[in-house]
Amino acid sequence: MDAQTTTPRVLLLEPNAPLRTAVQSVLIAEHFEVKTCSSLEQILAQTDGHPATVALVAWQSMEGLLAEEHRHHLVALTQRIRLVLMVPRRWAKLLERTDVADTVAGLVAKPFEADELLLALQRALVTVVDA
Repeated sequence: MDAQTTTPRVLLLEPNAPLRTAVQSVLIAEHFEVKTCSSLEQILAQTDGHPATVALVAWQSMEGLLAEEHRHHLVALTQRIRLVLMVPRRWAKLLERTDVADTVAGLVAKPFEADELLLALQRALVTVVDA
């Protein structure tokens, strides 16, 4: 089964409960399967070969992987799963000019509209991962 015929799945890691609930509601309404996760480790444990999986992760949950000295860990993570980062709007423009933008499957600037989020996830789903 390919990503075109499989229900897309989002592994959601967002520490802000109201935002997490809002994102989850939007994604479910758009026919995504959503699993909330509490850590990057839990996200990695959920990478079970489901062909249409995207991790949607808030920047504050990245455990320092955005820092240049840990970038190799970020690269290793993105070789296992498509990663879309939710970042503050003021950071998005800065990150777009770094290798982070090339490493992750997408960036979504907070606050975002539902359409922006959905577009980022749709783009991420066509990104090839090694896993």
